[in-house]
Amino acid sequence: MAYYTPGAGLTNFHDQSLTLNTYSLLQLPAAGKLPKDITNLYPPAICKGSGLWQNTAGPSNIDTARWLDIVNDKPTTTGALSTSPSLADNVVYIDEELNFLIQQYGNAANSRGIKGYELDNEPDLWHHWADVNNGSGTHYNLYPNLTTVGDIFQRNIALATTVKRMDATAQTYGPALSGYLGLFSLWAVWDGVQSHQPADWANYNVEPFATNNTGDRYRYNGMTLANAYLSGMKQASQAANQRLLDVFSFHYYPQASYTPIDRVQAARSLWDANYVEPTWITQTGNGFTDGRGLQIVPKLKQAIADFYPDTKLAITEYDFGGRDDISGAIAQADALGIFGKQGLYLATYFGDAEGFIASGFKIFRNYDGNKSVFPEISVQAISSNNANGAVYAAVSAADPNTLHIIAINRLATSLSTSFQITNPTSFKTAQVWGVSGTNTAITARTGVSNIASNKFSYRLPASSVMHFVLTP
Repeated sequence: MAYYTPGAGLTNFHDQSLTLNTYSLLQLPAAGKLPKDITNLYPPAICKGSGLWQNTAGPSNIDTARWLDIVNDKPTTTGALSTSPSLADNVVYIDEELNFLIQQYGNAANSRGIKGYELDNEPDLWHHWADVNNGSGTHYNLYPNLTTVGDIFQRNIALATTVKRMDATAQTYGPALSGYLGLFSLWAVWDGVQSHQPADWANYNVEPFATNNTGDRYRYNGMTLANAYLSGMKQASQAANQRLLDVFSFHYYPQASYTPIDRVQAARSLWDANYVEPTWITQTGNGFTDGRGLQIVPKLKQAIADFYPDTKLAITEYDFGGRDDISGAIAQADALGIFGKQGLYLATYFGDAEGFIASGFKIFRNYDGNKSVFPEISVQAISSNNANGAVYAAVSAADPNTLHIIAINRLATSLSTSFQITNPTSFKTAQVWGVSGTNTAITARTGVSNIASNKFSYRLPASSVMHFVLTP
């Protein structure tokens, strides 16, 4: 389908997902407007990326008057839902867009249907605050007013209601916040003198959202907005007599992952209470974790249990960096292990899986070059020193007598390790594959033979990720 055909971006993406037999998560707009396709398909060289969409008219060939209004539900007075929408009415109807996709692929229950829809993207960054550092924001012409918590809630509830009306079997994801600060208070800006939050923040920075009436201000490590959002979506779901939020989603770009030394530890902030990342989030006196480990996934799982039980958890954008360094493979592999161990429903890497990032995926998904994979049933695996290394283990329902272990050495020197396995199966040998050093290739390594009493030792190469496949 030509890229300028209405719906081409969505259908081209989903067609690729079908070819790969994978899950499509499509984002729907909630901010209120959407740009038409750009008219200059060959913009001048001075135009850089996002300038095409958010700057004022000029070299980037943008005319903000060309933005369309977004309306969730098409009025009956304008006619029936069409699979060939008008390009002249200056409106995009969400239910018409969903109808187009359902007509083409079936609903989410269909094998070809689109399974999930995210309720827009990073609403905490829509606006622009002109502070001493020139603020932040991604859509400040489209969304010129400072966002409020109530506005985001209303937009998410309305959009989720439309999705469920059109396809009750589809899953909804939200609020797709950009990171910790969004989870904390939607947004906060330091203007050089004082901090500013949304105009209605005082309505939400209260109990039960702050501590669930426990008095423990670190129960959620300050992620109060997440609690308020979950509670609001639960109340709206009860009023609608249907679940409007299936998956709580957020984005994760670690604040401490800009050097190899920090990067190999960075994924620990997702779960490890003993890892205090060296950033503004954990710094004592800033009012966030005050010297405590971030533990972002367990804390959000606690929030879900307290405010909207049975909601799933997803990281719908993440990137640890390190494409050109072994630390990238370590961080990516560590993240995949944590996602499985912590029971995340879905996680989607943002960017091109190249270099050592690809290695971090392949050690799980194609470790031997024959598309063999780390299996689907996680089993308990504990490292005695999380600062030095990590370990993850799993078995397959189809072959429970084969045990897979991923072992990570974060250190720049080799690491002598001992493995003790508690399992009714008596394992005898292990094949080993790994990635280390400056080569992105995953290669076969020296295996293990004569395993006795389910114990064996192995020296992990410096800065490495190793995949063990143990058999009786």
